Parts: sequence; C-alpha cells; structure tokens
Amino acid sequence: MTARTATVVRDGFQYLEGARWHADRLWFSDIPLGTVHTMNADGELAVAATVDAKPSGLGFTPEGVPLVVTQADNKLRKITADGGTEIVADLAGIATGANDMWVDSHGRAYITQIGYDLFNGADAQPSTMVVVEADGTVHTAGEGLICPNGVGLAPDGNTLYVAETFTFRLTAFDVAADGGLSNQRIFKQFDSLESDALDGLCMDAVGAIWVTCPFSSEVRRITPDGTVTDIVSTATPGHFVVSCALGGPDGRTLYLCTADTDLERMSNNFEGTARIESVTVDVPRMS
Repeated sequence: MTARTATVVRDGFQYLEGARWHADRLWFSDIPLGTVHTMNADGELAVAATVDAKPSGLGFTPEGVPLVVTQADNKLRKITADGGTEIVADLAGIATGANDMWVDSHGRAYITQIGYDLFNGADAQPSTMVVVEADGTVHTAGEGLICPNGVGLAPDGNTLYVAETFTFRLTAFDVAADGGLSNQRIFKQFDSLESDALDGLCMDAVGAIWVTCPFSSEVRRITPDGTVTDIVSTATPGHFVVSCALGGPDGRTLYLCTADTDLERMSNNFEGTARIESVTVDVPRMS
C-alpha cells in the first residue's frame, strides 16, 4: 500500500465538484457560487461560465464542447464561448438532484442523480442513471442505485463504474457498442458509512479507479481486480474530499476538490470553504 498526502494548490472557493482535465486545464464547478472554473498546471484560474442553478458534473463532447449538469433545475447544458449556457436536455421529472457526469467518445452523457431530497432529511430512495444521447434523447439505465455519485468509463470503453455514496460500494455495468448498460453488479463493497462513503471518481491509464471518500478525508486507488493499492490523504485531516481528476503535463497529477464542511452545513447552501489540492502519482490519466 502506498500512502501520500496532498498539498494545497488554490483556495478561496465554497464547495467544488465535477473535476475533469481537458485541453491542458482542470475544470471544476463551485456549486453554491454558480461558477465553472478552469485552472492550468501553474494554478492560474479563469471563469469558464456563470450559471445560477448549482452547476455540478462536467464533461466534454467529442468536438470539445463543455457540458455541465445543474442540480437546482435538473438540466444538462452546454457552456458557450461567452461564458453562458444553453440547455441541451431537460431532466426534470426524471432526475432528482442531477449530480455527476461522464461523457463518452460518442457524446453520450451518463449522469448520476442523488435520487431524493437528501439535504432536507428525506429517506434514501433507489434511483437510476440518466443517459442523454448525443441527439438529446433522454432515458434511464440501471436500477436500485442508492445516491449514485461519481461515474467513469474504463479505458477500453467496455465497463462503466458508479460510486454509490451511502451504500459505500462501486457498481459496474457492461457497456454495449450502442452505449447500452447491462450486467449491473457490485464491483467493490466497502465496510461502513463512517469510513467508506464514496463520492467522485476518475480512471487511470490501466483501468484503475481513484475514488474519493469524503468522511475519511482520503482518495483510494482500486485496480480492476478490486485491490486497493494507494491512499491519498487530504492536506488537512477532517476535510471532505468529494471529487478528483488526473491531469497535468504528464497526466500524473491527481487533483482533489476538498471542503471544510459537513452534511449539516451542506444543507445550508453548501456552507463551508473549499480548495484544490494535488499530489503526484505513478500511473497517468487515461488518454
């Protein structure tokens, strides 16, 4: 087991999500402040978009168009060159708390949803994935998921992984040539909510998963056979880590979105402070 500790790159945010590396920059959303940021490898920031609807998961079409999921109104939007957004698909009535997203090489968006009114104390309810095809068609996939959160596609495109937060497990699906999901199964079951709740994830070049564990302030690397090989701790013990992405010039910088918060404070419009942290790892990002 390899253990590392991340260091702080930038602070001054409120609650960050949706970390993705694209076009030599880290992209991420500040949900309560309604901004999508980008940051280069030197830590220089820019605002890519402003959207007053709680932006969360991010992805990119094959043409490089940025997409963002908005939690407040359950919509998939594209980010325009002037920093605005245009609606691609309306998920209202299908999704509750649209959350994270993975966009495949065909422009198909796999979107997770909280599935119930978590921050107002509702009981957990099973839910589905929401899939938006490249032509804007919307349908659901999977079943019985409890707060599906981070999502990522293996490098060969044949397996989709989903982190279920409050059942502390990684679920896998086979992916057909047309993007259809089948053979839903538990890939990795952890032990307890207190230490093993899961949030965002990313994939490396050999198909291992980096998955964030907010309550234990760490990110774990899990190989395709289910072995945990690496653990990265946040710079400050006790801070949540909720999203991660591999990037940097050689693809070996693991970026973390961390937050000084808790579930009660999150219920108050994501009250808290947030940072970007990073650490160098051995295996680069998937291409």
